[in-house]
Amino acid sequence: MLNFAFVINVSGAAPENYSVIYENDESRSIIAGVDGIEAGKAYVRELIGQGYTLINLCGDFDDDVTEEIRKDAGEGITVENARYTIDELAKLNKLESFHDYGMIVKMDGVDEPQWRRLENADCALRVVFVRDMDQAKAAALEMVRKRVGFIELCSWFDQMMMEKISDETGGKVPIGTCGRIYR
Repeated sequence: MLNFAFVINVSGAAPENYSVIYENDESRSIIAGVDGIEAGKAYVRELIGQGYTLINLCGDFDDDVTEEIRKDAGEGITVENARYTIDELAKLNKLESFHDYGMIVKMDGVDEPQWRRLENADCALRVVFVRDMDQAKAAALEMVRKRVGFIELCSWFDQMMMEKISDETGGKVPIGTCGRIYR
């Protein structure tokens, strides 16, 4: 069974009060908020101790911090952070608020999209677990309709997939991915 985690930096959040777990017969995913980069580093160590082997980090965790976490994690653990293409980053930098946040996670064992929501004063996160690219595109459109400010994708989505999702939404919100960006 795949144990996947997506860790996001949210002021005032801790995994005890800002997390959601979705599990099926094939995989287990936890989405959790931490208050600051140092708290994120500590939480990743906890996740590894609990058997999580694929960990994604929100875009607040820059490449240098992610590399530090990756080295600390050791062999057999994959750690990736959300990154944006130049065009998507330009859209992201124009945002006045990061409160409304969307996340799409491709997960084995999902038949129908599984929606979850986490919220505190600083961040309202809509996360959806999907089976495939078609469900991801539909979920991104729904997120745009619900007025999320930006979307981050798990590491299953590479840049080409991210661009297809962005095209599907008409480029209305910035989209980043923890997957491969072709630079």
